[in-house]
Amino acid sequence: MRGTGATTKVLDRMKSHQERYAMIQRTRWLALMMGTLSILTAPVNLSAESPPAVDISPEHLEFFEKHVRPLLVNRCFHCHGGTKAAGGLSLSTADGWRKGGESGPAIVPGQPAASPLIEAIHYRSLEMPPADEGGKLPESEIAVLEKWVAMGAPDPRDGGDTIGGMNRVEAEAWWAFQPLPESALPNGSAHIDTLIEREWSSHGLTPSPPADKRTLIRRASYDLTGLPPTLDEIAKFLEDESPDAFAKVVNRLMDSPQYGVKWGRHWLDVVRYADTAGENTDRPLPHAWRYRNWVIESFNRDLPFDQFVRLQLAGDLLTQEHLGTEHAEGIVATGYLAIARRFGHDIDKDMHLTHEDVIDNLGKNFLGLTLGCARCHDHKYDPISSDDYYALYGIFESTQFAFPGCEPKGQPRDLVPIIPQSQIDSLLNPWRARQDQLKAELEHRAEQSKQVFTPESAQFTRILQSGNVSEGASIDLADTPIFVREGEVLLLTIEPGGNHGADSTLVELSIGEVSGQHREWSTRDIVSTLTESNPRQVNDASWCFIEVTSEGPAFLTEKGEAIDGNSALRKRSLGDTPSVFVNTSDQQVMVWTTLPANSFFVHPGPGRPVAVAWVSPIDGEIAIRGRVADAHPAQLDGVSFRLEHIPSANVGQALLNLGQTTEDAAPVLEPEPAIPVAYAVVDRDAKNARLHERGDPEKLGPEVPRRWLSVFGGAALTDASESGRRELAEWIVSNPLLARVMVNRIWEWHFGRGLTPSSNDFGARGEMPSHPQLLDELASEFVRSGYSVKAMHRLIMNSAAYRRASASPQVADPDNRWLAQFGRRRLTAEELRDSLLTASGMLDLTFAQAHPFPAEPTWTFTQHAPFNAVYETNRRSAFLMVQRQRRHPFLSLFDGADPNASTPVRQTTVVPTQALYFMNDSFFHQQASAIAVTLMPLTDNDSRATRVFQTLFQRDPTASERARVDRFIDEYPGEPTERWAGLARVLAASNEFIHVD
Repeated sequence: MRGTGATTKVLDRMKSHQERYAMIQRTRWLALMMGTLSILTAPVNLSAESPPAVDISPEHLEFFEKHVRPLLVNRCFHCHGGTKAAGGLSLSTADGWRKGGESGPAIVPGQPAASPLIEAIHYRSLEMPPADEGGKLPESEIAVLEKWVAMGAPDPRDGGDTIGGMNRVEAEAWWAFQPLPESALPNGSAHIDTLIEREWSSHGLTPSPPADKRTLIRRASYDLTGLPPTLDEIAKFLEDESPDAFAKVVNRLMDSPQYGVKWGRHWLDVVRYADTAGENTDRPLPHAWRYRNWVIESFNRDLPFDQFVRLQLAGDLLTQEHLGTEHAEGIVATGYLAIARRFGHDIDKDMHLTHEDVIDNLGKNFLGLTLGCARCHDHKYDPISSDDYYALYGIFESTQFAFPGCEPKGQPRDLVPIIPQSQIDSLLNPWRARQDQLKAELEHRAEQSKQVFTPESAQFTRILQSGNVSEGASIDLADTPIFVREGEVLLLTIEPGGNHGADSTLVELSIGEVSGQHREWSTRDIVSTLTESNPRQVNDASWCFIEVTSEGPAFLTEKGEAIDGNSALRKRSLGDTPSVFVNTSDQQVMVWTTLPANSFFVHPGPGRPVAVAWVSPIDGEIAIRGRVADAHPAQLDGVSFRLEHIPSANVGQALLNLGQTTEDAAPVLEPEPAIPVAYAVVDRDAKNARLHERGDPEKLGPEVPRRWLSVFGGAALTDASESGRRELAEWIVSNPLLARVMVNRIWEWHFGRGLTPSSNDFGARGEMPSHPQLLDELASEFVRSGYSVKAMHRLIMNSAAYRRASASPQVADPDNRWLAQFGRRRLTAEELRDSLLTASGMLDLTFAQAHPFPAEPTWTFTQHAPFNAVYETNRRSAFLMVQRQRRHPFLSLFDGADPNASTPVRQTTVVPTQALYFMNDSFFHQQASAIAVTLMPLTDNDSRATRVFQTLFQRDPTASERARVDRFIDEYPGEPTERWAGLARVLAASNEFIHVD
């Protein structure tokens, strides 16, 4: 171990491992008290030769380090330490107190009576610390400061090598940054117990006895799968008297696919997984499920944790040369980055906040450091500078994030194909070749069709109405009766203006029979069947959709069963335009414009009018009604229309003959092959970021090269052409923090409390580990095992500490910090819901995939009408749709993870609405009723009581419980099924059901 100052010299003189370890622990405690420390790891280049800035005697240096520095940090730094300088006074360096605050220097070396600091701590002038910060110092601490000032205020802290809120001299002692010990756990699980026993015995605690086997298997089953054990599993465990009976249970549970569901959900909590984007319309993320399922599958196959981390940060780069599942896995894994929250109205303008969300989560998740605090200024407590923050920012600014859509930019983009480009080409190239052939055939047929409407054949055409439809306007068709004969044609033609790009035109045409059968023909009748045929016969009349030129008509033969991926929109066209198209949905659709529900449109092409022809089936008088309206106002020049009557049965028949021939022989264009995509990230043009002054992206400072955190060596990128994510992943997995943080999480998810309780913060504001040696040795074993999470389960769960009975906390240890017993816990929201479904027999254990979101082209979500949905499912609750802005009501009620922030451990609240849930919720009542139905085939109440207790509690009822069941069933009103459903509700709302010991 390399370092500077007295600490290294002392350590270097130590010989035994025990002495060195004890010294490190004492030094770490001092580091915690200092609260402004930096790092000592192999990558850090701290010079062992750096002397203090001033000549200080060894005795004075020892006094300062042992007495003065901890006192200043513990008592003064909250207001006057790091970058905090109330009244302009900083006590974090010698220069700080020499310069002083608004009243001048705080200390006059050698003269305590003349020093404002001494006056203030005596409460003779100012009162420091103030009452709300702990009040006046005890006399012993005042004496320490007076003695220090009297000896000339020796202070080695020159402040010349600070990073954020720490300096390098202090860095070497910070506990979380130390290299991991070379030795792993010498006796496995037994060594865990040795270290724990040392603590609870030193605190005078009495350990709980071992848990009974039923309690133990229920605990293990919930811990590893989130589900209760079956009666058969309990029976086999109770019968197994072998020494490794419980170890076999642990292995069986870890082999279950449901293990990944439970432990994957733990990870999704930490990375704040959600199925919506979080910006002001909270748009759905239809492809985010791939990342969710990848996490679950990764835990199931015990993917080494270091590789698990690499893939989430740079999987697209690491697997870009691979094929098949490995390539797809690399893309999907970067969903970790893509699911970062989006902000504001226009996401592209607020990506700096998304980058902050990524950096903040990355720091807490992998390193246990609050990196996001350095966005606006140097970190006040930890060794993270703003330059460090923007060095990482550049890495993510050089990354293309999948775009979820937002109100002004409606639909998603930049989704990442999960198959290589070579496979994409192999799918698309044959399709493109076929499309070219089909289009050539269609063009040939279009040329053949231009032989019907010639100037000669239409010489008797009668114009009924014409006009210009300006932008946003609507013109009603004249309600004038006319006489038609069978075969004659009414022709409504829409012609483009000078600019045809926004010429979507709403057509509402209704033709009514004045006498006779009083039939009516309308464009509404063909909305749902537009693509079936052209001509389209409805109620004996025929509709034709054509392009009309001076050379003759061309039938619109190309069919589109979807427009922009939206199957509610269908069309007939020649190329893109001219076309007729419909919205078949009973709701409006937002695409290039807002299309009303159940509506019919035409769109002319450039110099290519498009027409709707109606061929009369009758001889008689008809009335024409309707309107022509601009459907896409764009401040352009609108369209014109012309309604004509062609009084020639020959023209109508020829038109129908031609249309039928064209339709029968017309080739159909194939839809483009679907390319599977993920909500993921890829590299974009690489560049360094510029510092944002005070976090404001509009106030740019100097450029900051992309690199690793300076406190860990500040290594620069070796390949500046990439974003830097590949190297960032390696920097993180090679840092001892990664193993410490993850091992602490595993421990916390088993025991409910981490060895370091602040599991997202291993920095100066975090909490010291209760068992530092145990944490370090577990982390070392984690690395030695190849980063196997399942290996850590085996170690932890086979310890006596894990297998102790739960009990009420002892007075001397109310938080169960020293683990003299196991802590009872309430089921998580997911466990509670899954247990109810298990009890009712309704649980579907298959893995879900996509949620039933609305089709992307139909999205019209706004800030005032954001996306909101709850999708019912009987699958495991880990597959529920997780929404950011309007959380799932069940998950919110029972303390599910906050999808907007990292959730290292679930909180537990007890509120009246939870009790109301058990009284009134329809889902809860449905499960209770289903339980009751399963009891009815049993012949007597005693058998039913046994079954319902086994179903809900995995045990038989006691004699007194049987008596109470009999009394309840006798007194509860209703049919037998209703009575047993009532009992099921009572039992399922009990503490025994919703807690695990």
